[in-house]
Amino acid sequence: MARLTIRQIEKSDLDKMDCTFKSELGRTHADDLHDQSLSDISFFVAWLDGNPVGHTLVRWLGPRDAAVREDYPNCPEIYRLRVLKEFRSQGIATAIISKCENEALKRDCLLIGLGTHSNITSKDNLYIRLGYKPSTAGNYIDTYKTRSDNGTVATIRKEAQFLIKRIGD
Repeated sequence: MARLTIRQIEKSDLDKMDCTFKSELGRTHADDLHDQSLSDISFFVAWLDGNPVGHTLVRWLGPRDAAVREDYPNCPEIYRLRVLKEFRSQGIATAIISKCENEALKRDCLLIGLGTHSNITSKDNLYIRLGYKPSTAGNYIDTYKTRSDNGTVATIRKEAQFLIKRIGD
C-alpha cells in the first residue's frame, strides 16, 4: 500500500506540479513557491508514490477577502484545496486540512478558516464534518479568473461564506 506524504512544495516539484495541476490564472506554481519563501503562504502538496495527488495553500496574513479579514485579521485561510478526481474519497483532503491545522497550531493560531460556497449542508460537506462552522463575517462575493480548455478567460463571481474552526486555546 502506498504511503501518503504531505509537505511544502519545493523548487524541484514545480515540473510535476505544472504537469498535474493548473495554477490560478495569472499565477504560476513558481509564484506560489516564491510567496512561500516570504512566509506569506504555505503551499502543501500531497504525494503518493512520488506523484502529486492534491494540494492546498494557507495564507498566514489573514483571509484573502478584505471584509472577512477585518473580522478575522489573525485567522489564516486555507484555499485552493484540490485533490485529483481519481484520488477523492480516500481521506487525502482530510489529511491535507489536518496538516494545515497542525501548522497553524505550531504558529500559535487560535482559529483557522476557509471560504466555501454559501449553500453547503452538513450532511455532504467535509468542512462541516471536520468541525468548521460559519463565521460572523457573513456572505461575500469570491471573485477570480479562470481559463477554459479552449483558452477563453472568464471572471467568476460567486457567493461564498467563510468557515472557521477553533484549533487553539
